[in-house]
Formats: sequence, C-alpha cells, structure tokens
Amino acid sequence: MNIITRFAPSPTGSLHLGAVRTAIFNFLFTKRNKGKFILRIEDTDQERSTNDSLDEILKSLNWLGVDYDDGPHIQSDRLSIYKKIAQDLVDKNLAYKCFMKNEEIEELKNQAAKEKKVYRYPRTWRDRTDHPENAKYVIRFKTPDSHIIEFSDTLRGTIKIGSDNLDDFIILKSDGYPTYNFSTVIDDAEMGITNVIRGEDHLSNTSKQTLIFDSLNKKPPLFTHVSMILGKDKTKLSKRNGSKSIQDFKDEGILPIAILNYLARLGWSHGDQEIFTLDEMVDLFDINNLTKSPAIFDEDKLKWVNSQHLKRLSNNDLLKVVKVDFYQGINIDLALSSAKVKAKDTIMLNESLKFCESELIKIGDEFIDDLYTKDTKEIIEAFYTDALDLKSFEIKEIKDCMNIFLEKRGLKMKQIALPLRIILTGSKASPGIFEVISILGKEIFSKRIEHYLES
Repeated sequence: MNIITRFAPSPTGSLHLGAVRTAIFNFLFTKRNKGKFILRIEDTDQERSTNDSLDEILKSLNWLGVDYDDGPHIQSDRLSIYKKIAQDLVDKNLAYKCFMKNEEIEELKNQAAKEKKVYRYPRTWRDRTDHPENAKYVIRFKTPDSHIIEFSDTLRGTIKIGSDNLDDFIILKSDGYPTYNFSTVIDDAEMGITNVIRGEDHLSNTSKQTLIFDSLNKKPPLFTHVSMILGKDKTKLSKRNGSKSIQDFKDEGILPIAILNYLARLGWSHGDQEIFTLDEMVDLFDINNLTKSPAIFDEDKLKWVNSQHLKRLSNNDLLKVVKVDFYQGINIDLALSSAKVKAKDTIMLNESLKFCESELIKIGDEFIDDLYTKDTKEIIEAFYTDALDLKSFEIKEIKDCMNIFLEKRGLKMKQIALPLRIILTGSKASPGIFEVISILGKEIFSKRIEHYLES
C-alpha cells in the first residue's frame, strides 16, 4: 500500500509547536515509507482565516525544510464539492436541513446551563418536511441511535464510542461553508489519505469523522493520536508558559534542524540518541516508537540541541548562517571553528564574531577601569614586544609565548588575558584568547595593540 499523509493547518494564526510537531511526524513517516505528503489548508473558518497567516505557514514550512509533494490544496476553493456531497447525504436520508434559529439554540443552551445539564440539539428538524421557503438553514448529520462507533489507533488500539453520546452535528453551515469534521473527511477520502498522525485533542472528532466515512462508504485512514505538548507547569502550552511561533525561534537564532530534531524527540525516540540529522530521522523514524505520554516543552533543552547542531555544521554551511562581514586578513575558518564551540544560537555566534568585521574596534567606556592603568599598559606592551618576535601566529606558538611571558614575570593568566581580550575584541566574551590572536593575525593584532597603547 502506498502511504499518503497530509498536514492540514488552519490559517488562523502562527504555526504553534503542536501543529509543527505533527507536521514533522507525518513528514518523517511519509519519507520513511517513500509515500506522498500533502499540504492542505483548512480555511473554512472564514472569520479567523487570513492570507497573512497562510503566508507565514508556507514560509515556516519552507524554512524548516518540511517539503510537501502535493498542494497546497485550499478548502475554500472546494466549496461546491462539500455542498454537493452534503446534499447527497440529505437525499439519502443520512442528513437533514435544520431551520432552527440561533436565538432558539441560545435559549436552549441557557436553559441547559441553568439546569446544569449538557446541551444537546433536540433533533427538532430531524424528521420534519415542512421546510420554510427562503429561510436560512444548516445541514446536520443524522447520527444513528444505539450504534457503536469503532476506529483503530496505532497508539491506543481499538476505540469504541456509543453514538448516543453524540448529537446530530452540523456538517454544512448556513453560509455554505463546511464544518471541520465534514470537510476533513471529504478531503481525506478524495485524496486517498492512508494515515493521519495528529494531536490527541482530535480524538473527540474521530468518532464523528468515522460516521461520515461510513456514510460515504469510504474506509477511514489509520489514526495515530499523539500526546499534547505541555509547558513545564504541565498545563497546555501557551504564550504564558513558553509557546512561540516558528518565526520567533528563527528570530532568536534557532536552526531549522534543531527545531525538527527537538520536536521529533517530543514523543518519539530511538534508543538514547538525542541529536539527529534529517536523513537519520527519516531512516530511523518508526510510528510504533511514538508514545502517548505527555511531552514537556523545555526551551533550555531546545537551545542545547541547537548548540549541538551549530557545532556539527561545517564552516562552509556556517558561513551561510552567520551575518558577519569578515575583514580582509581574518582567519575565517578558525574564527568559525572557535566561535561555534560556545554558541547556543546564531545571535550569540554573530555577537562573538563582531571583532572580525573591521581593522580597529571601539572599546566601550565601561572597560576604562580594566584597561587604563599603568600596570596594565606595561604588561600589554611587554607581551606585545615578545609576540612580535613570533615567526607564526599559530595557536601553539601564541600559547607557548604567553606561558613563558607569565612565568618570567610571575603573573597569572587573568592579569593579561582579560585586558587583552577587551583590547582585541571589545568584549569580555569571545573565543579563547589564543584563538582570538591567531584569528586576527599579526598585522591586525599589532594595529589594535598599538591603537590601545597610543590612547
């Protein structure tokens, strides 16, 4: 059987982490099985759907590298299909037109609330034929009585729900737009979707969708309802406890592969391995290794995963990520190799490499007390004199030179390393001091030291 999956976001806001994770699971599962991955945009909520949200979804997927094989299919372009099938169900007595007004429904809901009961539509129009002319109506599915609804879930086994727990739910709204449960079934059936991996919050929808599949004489896909992503406080992930958009993470210097890697590991595992390339995830992903245990989002862990991927990047690939205009004469390869060891994100990486952008740098006033004392200037000038005798500015030669210098003068490393770091980088945070000197090279090193000594 050819595997066909889909990712079907609603363009009502930014992609949240739960949606991105299900996209990743479907993507990896499909690629692993050499199937087809479809992108479908479920924009039937016209009040909340926007083109800006759609654009952000497409850009986020593209940036993440979650490539789809078909689509995007836009549901609002398919309204005539949903209307026709809804009418077909009415003609077969599997659905019916309901003319109950919103005011009547609200009154019934308020009455149920007063009586502390759960509101259920009272089937007022289920068997009536006295339809008013030119009146607005919705189409409701005729839920069978005393029927056991059964579907399979790869994580939870066979699930059975009694139809008496459901009311006659709406499948087509009065504005001609389908409801989610109706349109998603029509599209899954027509697109030949074989597997649906989604959040467990959709479990309550699956029984309704199974009824619709049955009414169409279509076989439902195999479902996998994965656990929700929770915040550290074990509550549903929200902006209050850490939820961010993909654009937020991009702006904070997180790599696409780090997000893919981290989110894939929230609910899936392969032994104790933590860090994966995309190819490794595709090769190793097994739907049977998904878990239904709640997944806890930990931003610190995401940043650690990001730092590991930064370290793994080749310098050629790293050059595509950093936004640094390296000055002529800078040892770019060494600069990148040194900076990525400590960087947790690309912002930190860029900051640590700013000293590589020009011949001279500006030293902030906050460093005056660290640099402009008689002892400090004497120490820097003496070391500078020794360094000028070096035949090469390789790290080993610089390290040997400094160790001899410190031993000869009875100094500690911090007495020279801190001021030297500030003079050469304009910061207290940078790659190691030996690496910094080697990165700059003899000419730029000399000009920055002389500029300091003359000030």
